[in-house]
Amino acid sequence: MTVCALLVGTAWVFTLQSLALAADGSFQLTQVLGTGEVYGLDARILAAFVHQSAVVMAARAGVTDTHVFSVLLGIGQLVVPAIVWSIAILLSRRDRLVFAAVAMTAGLCAGTTWFISVSEVVLAVPLTVVVSVLLWLPRGWRWGHVALASTASVLLVASYETAVLTGAVLAVWAGWRAAASRSRPDRYGSAFVAAASMLSVAVALSGVGAGRNPTHAQSFLYFVVSLEPWPFYVALAGLAALIAAMGPWLDGIPRWFVLGSGCAAIALALSGLEPSAVVAFEARGGATVAGFILQLFLWWRWIQNRPRAETCGQHKRGGGERTHLLVAVPVALVALMVAVNIQPARSWSRSLDAFRSQVNAAHGVVAVDDVLPPDRRAVLWEWTSSSMSLIVRRDVNAGILVDRNPSLVPFPPDSAREQLADKYTWRK
Repeated sequence: MTVCALLVGTAWVFTLQSLALAADGSFQLTQVLGTGEVYGLDARILAAFVHQSAVVMAARAGVTDTHVFSVLLGIGQLVVPAIVWSIAILLSRRDRLVFAAVAMTAGLCAGTTWFISVSEVVLAVPLTVVVSVLLWLPRGWRWGHVALASTASVLLVASYETAVLTGAVLAVWAGWRAAASRSRPDRYGSAFVAAASMLSVAVALSGVGAGRNPTHAQSFLYFVVSLEPWPFYVALAGLAALIAAMGPWLDGIPRWFVLGSGCAAIALALSGLEPSAVVAFEARGGATVAGFILQLFLWWRWIQNRPRAETCGQHKRGGGERTHLLVAVPVALVALMVAVNIQPARSWSRSLDAFRSQVNAAHGVVAVDDVLPPDRRAVLWEWTSSSMSLIVRRDVNAGILVDRNPSLVPFPPDSAREQLADKYTWRK
């Protein structure tokens, strides 16, 4: 419960600081409010629906305060993924080793992607892990498990193109479980997961083949292949070492050596990690890799324990596993991941306040570099200053801050007011 409280509590705090506007968040909110509809690529539309549905419903109900909308967007982008991670953690708690793997992966993925929560992969990874944990469960499913697995699988049909890999694993695994099960809920539920996962692979392939955003796909793969940001992959290696050391496979001096190496890797990674929108953008690929490795680990554990399903779970108190470490280490890692995000989040929040003040003081179109102090630019994201200006304006006469050399021009700055109805203003 401590790990869940840390993840969900931090997500709530960051939501109240409007961290959902980081990176592409302000542009996405502008699009949703401007059109009144969920905004996103077809291959990710279901994850986008989860992210944005609260905003759409509030807008249709007559809400016009953009600060409220920034919080509602954060609920979908930050709080919901944290809750999904927490569900996976709670489901895995009967096996301490699996719990440790799930909890530490949750802390690593969430802690490195909070500043890019606008990305649908931030939701797709924990959804994939939830389905994987359900498939790992040695006992037969009840109808509640079926409902949870089915809901998550449906959302994964159109959440992210990485389903080409993760969906294929889920399809094979769920089909295997369905064929081997003697329980009706288990058999039917697993069969549904298998079918939905196959559909997710087809949707992902169509999204990749459509080639609507080749630059995005190339950058995603680049950061995976180049192992950037390096602290993420060092931490991931350390996490794997910790699991190996705390499991039943090592003993004596080799165990303590691997455990020490894992702790050293985690310490090195945290000392080099500087959370920001840029780092989080790079870490999307790493989060996907971590989720995929965890998925394979859970599948392997299920295969390993399947012949003795009736006694599975008892090994958590035997086999050489360090029970106290399997609880203490995940809690400590998640707490550290939260800690390293606190100061960057405060800096981002102060930058947002400074940005809002300059928008309301400006007249017409102004280059953001000319008015925003150098130590208050954590909120900037290459091309979204004009969108952010619309979201944080106090009234329609406020200025529009623009990036001097934007990597993308979503709309001409002179026509910014046409993107958002005059009724939408920030009233905090």
